[in-house]
Amino acid sequence: MMDINILEKINFGEIDGYGDPNLEKYFLDNDYWNKIVENDIFFVVGKKGTGKSSIYRMLEKEAIKRGSLVINKDFGDFPFEKLLQLKDDNFAKPNQYQTIWKNLILNLFIHNIAKLPIENNEFFDQIVKYDNTYLKNAIDLHKEVVIKTIKKQGNLVFKNIGYAGESSSNDTFGRGEENISQINIALSELILNFFITSNYENNIIIQFDRLDDNYNQYQDIEEYYQAIISLFKTVYGFNQLLRSKSIKNAKVVLYIRSDIMKAMGNRDAESARWDDFRYDLSWNVNNMKDINNSDLLKMIDKRIRTSSLDTTNLTFAKVFEIPTSELKKCGIKYTLFGSLVLQTLFRPRDLIKFAKTLQMEVVREKTFNDSIYKTALKKYSNWLVNTEIANEINPVLGVDYKYVIELLRLCGSRTLSVKVFTERYLSIKHQFKFKPLELLEFLYSVGIIENIWKDKFGKYMHRSIFRNEGDFDRNLQLRILPAVWTGLTV
Repeated sequence: MMDINILEKINFGEIDGYGDPNLEKYFLDNDYWNKIVENDIFFVVGKKGTGKSSIYRMLEKEAIKRGSLVINKDFGDFPFEKLLQLKDDNFAKPNQYQTIWKNLILNLFIHNIAKLPIENNEFFDQIVKYDNTYLKNAIDLHKEVVIKTIKKQGNLVFKNIGYAGESSSNDTFGRGEENISQINIALSELILNFFITSNYENNIIIQFDRLDDNYNQYQDIEEYYQAIISLFKTVYGFNQLLRSKSIKNAKVVLYIRSDIMKAMGNRDAESARWDDFRYDLSWNVNNMKDINNSDLLKMIDKRIRTSSLDTTNLTFAKVFEIPTSELKKCGIKYTLFGSLVLQTLFRPRDLIKFAKTLQMEVVREKTFNDSIYKTALKKYSNWLVNTEIANEINPVLGVDYKYVIELLRLCGSRTLSVKVFTERYLSIKHQFKFKPLELLEFLYSVGIIENIWKDKFGKYMHRSIFRNEGDFDRNLQLRILPAVWTGLTV
């Protein structure tokens, strides 16, 4: 039977790996250093809650052990509104922000190369001189490059961050206000020459995370997309330049949500070139029979084992050792863990939230039963729909959001056809931005609905973007994901 005292000692961790102080203890490492750093990966792509920030953090820690340098830059509070004012008028969309992005990246490389113990290299000496003169007073360099850049007579001009001393005629770079395009040419050449001529072999990787953290707050979301597309083009071009010079130990890696990546692809055909250089994070369980060998279960079990000395030999199944008869009263057909997973979008974030919510209810009531399970499910589902999903779909739906919620409630929890959905859609007296099929495909893409049908034996089959990444099929029945339906009706 379940031991409540043991359950109290378990720390399932935080739902967001970005600031979790115990992440290193229970991080599930699937050889990410070799997969991302040692291979030609420029973009790490995953749905919200799939562990991008966790990998971002752990690669930085791993670099220390390997004698390499991983420079992590957080864009959660980056001055995007200022950057959106720095279009380079010499370029057409979506390339108009590449000048400022390239300058930011080059300065980050300069600033960090200057800290290395390099001897007898003239290009390194120039890098150190530039850093000491212009960048040494920077605290958050990636932010300050943007803040210190202005537009003057149609060109981008950089006002130096760390002006120090008098100008010398021997300086490679001037002082005061400098044209960024000219600076970029000189810095790029300096960095390439350093890597080509130096004997430094360890990795120098610059990583950008949380580029999409606050994108729904921008008044002009299309301009945001143009800025991010410019960044991706800049990184792709710069990394390819390094590769062309056989420089294998330096690159920039971007972490981005898959829905943002898809949106960029819809706006720029050249983004298809990035596919060979992206690493996709997925926690899907295509067949529920494989749940006991899934990374989701490995992740939860590792968090249990590392919680305390009393839990080192325990698993989720041992902690929640509940009779099958009691599970059946809750409507649970599979294991309890399988039931939890089916209520998620197959993401660590959701699973951890549900496990913590259930833990809190069971510990408070000192038992497990149908009522407690359903209470935990309602609380979790309310969070899933009204916090997680709402934050993701609001920027896309805009004023349509509340009408889409009304439409979903009108559809109910049972299966329905596209035809019936369209009838419900037309009954809502609102001019939607999306046509019925377009709206269905969007709702499918964010995991709100799934396809459902019966096989030849009469068994229900399911397909969703999260469960097995199948495309939406208009010829099949559809239904609202059960956890989403619960959240809609709490």
